[in-house]
Amino acid sequence: MSKRMIRIFCIMIVSTMMFSLIACSQSQEQPDVTTGSTTTAGVTTTKATTTTKAQTTTTKAETTAPVEVNPFAEFYEVSWISGFCDTYEEGAYDELMIEEKYNIDIDTWNISYYDGEGLTMMLAAGEIPDFSYIPYAPMDAVQLYDEGFTRSVPLEFYKQYFPYYYEQMEKNKPSSYIYNNIKGTEEYYGISFIMTTWKSYYNGPIYRLDWLENVGYEIPESELTPITLTDEKLGKYNGNLFVTNFMFEFDEMNDIFRAFTEDDPDGNGEDDTYAAVGFEHTFRAAWVDLYWGMFGVNSSENNYLYLEESTGDNVPWFAYSGYRDYMDWANEMRTKGYMRTLDLSGGAYWYDVLLATWLTGKVGFFTADRQYIGRPHFPEYSDRQPPQSLWLNGLEDATMVCMPVLKGPGEVWGNRRYGLDAFADGKWRTYNVAKTVSDGKLQRILTMWNDRYSDPKDPWNIKAWIGVEGVHFKWQGEPWASGMMTTEADKVPPQYRRGGFWGGSFQAESLYYGHEAAYQYYTFADESDWVAKYCIEPNKYLNKLNMGVDLYEAYVKEYAEYSGSINAAVGDFANRSWNGEIANLNAEWEQYINQLYAAGLETIIEKYYNNDAFPVYQRPDLG
Repeated sequence: MSKRMIRIFCIMIVSTMMFSLIACSQSQEQPDVTTGSTTTAGVTTTKATTTTKAQTTTTKAETTAPVEVNPFAEFYEVSWISGFCDTYEEGAYDELMIEEKYNIDIDTWNISYYDGEGLTMMLAAGEIPDFSYIPYAPMDAVQLYDEGFTRSVPLEFYKQYFPYYYEQMEKNKPSSYIYNNIKGTEEYYGISFIMTTWKSYYNGPIYRLDWLENVGYEIPESELTPITLTDEKLGKYNGNLFVTNFMFEFDEMNDIFRAFTEDDPDGNGEDDTYAAVGFEHTFRAAWVDLYWGMFGVNSSENNYLYLEESTGDNVPWFAYSGYRDYMDWANEMRTKGYMRTLDLSGGAYWYDVLLATWLTGKVGFFTADRQYIGRPHFPEYSDRQPPQSLWLNGLEDATMVCMPVLKGPGEVWGNRRYGLDAFADGKWRTYNVAKTVSDGKLQRILTMWNDRYSDPKDPWNIKAWIGVEGVHFKWQGEPWASGMMTTEADKVPPQYRRGGFWGGSFQAESLYYGHEAAYQYYTFADESDWVAKYCIEPNKYLNKLNMGVDLYEAYVKEYAEYSGSINAAVGDFANRSWNGEIANLNAEWEQYINQLYAAGLETIIEKYYNNDAFPVYQRPDLG
């Protein structure tokens, strides 16, 4: 049976179903007409019943349910890019389910949203699918709209056809109403997806627990919560992984780094271990956030401004004394050999070298990616990262403990939050709707999303959007109260392999955490309130929302005039510090700041960063 025939058949089946959310054409019930007779929708017949005793005639009313108008009666073809569409083949089970329920034909374009060249060629040809998430395209949502590729989305459509989304807008205002808004209207350039990770960490610190015990730093057993592993692959290592709220003081951590290097923590009698991997001062990524975070700096964020107490100025990371203190500490750790750098002389990618270095078993501290901790079925990533990279490669007895953050020397320290707001704009946070999309088609798409997110645990939704239990995943325990174990990709039957309908999400909170170890880790962190306690917040945050469009655009334009000179000074200072060419970092810091100010930073600070029209950042509710 063809996909079209399947769709027609299924439409006939579901045509009488009730739908909680009605798209463009609302259900119109025929009025019930009662005349002492059998009642149908708009049709009346009379049935006489005669009794012999009374010789009287009575009328018996029999009522049938009114006929519901199918809200999806009109058929639409919907072209789509949202996810890894380059390898997507039509006819997968999820596509058929979605098409049949909503009376649409999905045409998934075989272009990945990572394919910048392909997306550029697509737009150059004047083409864009009806619905798209394309962060690697050469234009953002505003540019796509201005160039005539896309249409706006009215706020009223959210209220009527995507009420779940509108509810989240109400919970997250004012930012939710400002991002992607067409100024002066109740129209939006695109649909902002909602980040479930905006209130969570990116990476977490992991120590070798067995090494800690070997050098005399025992964590009280009462402070250790075991992460239970039951999977066939990792279950044999149950009892080797823990999570804790316990943290070492800054001086203790420095001594631990020394002991991991000098006190033979693996007990082999050789001087072949060290504490951690360091990165040059120009390297800024999630992998160094924990180190920078000890000094109150979010390395991954350019838009954070920090209050420099010595001057009262709002300054970027490269002019903040916390950055100076980080460089000074990192230099000391590296000089003493406690932190060692990666050997990239062979031209290998730094990430591959980092994981290979950890795999040696000669390192005692890791900045491991949270989503791969104890994850059994993602071998290209998880099997290369601690903890299981060690277990699977000869160190079966290695024990490890996950902590919240690394404590710094002062009171301002912590970790990063992955995004400041649930809503945002820009290429990475926006779904686009093509200009040719009719109101009716857009309403159908919004209704689909509303059904998906307003009742995500509905069995149909689970099957269509998450997967088929027993095929794509299995629960480790009680559904929605335990980890969801995903099936290895090559073990999924071809007709059940997926892709094409995912990009950003509209889900406000995570429903599950992918697998049992991460589920336990996240649950512990959430119950311990790590995010609210330890995440670094900016004093001010650079964007249109906080600065206002006019001030922000003026800032961007003027900063561009000075950026070359400023960046040159920043790079020179960082490189000289890294190469050991600065004898006293603190002594030379003032000279460096003067150089930055002279290069134009002082003008930027006075006109924009310290501008009273640019308000101090207001921390959102992280509860």
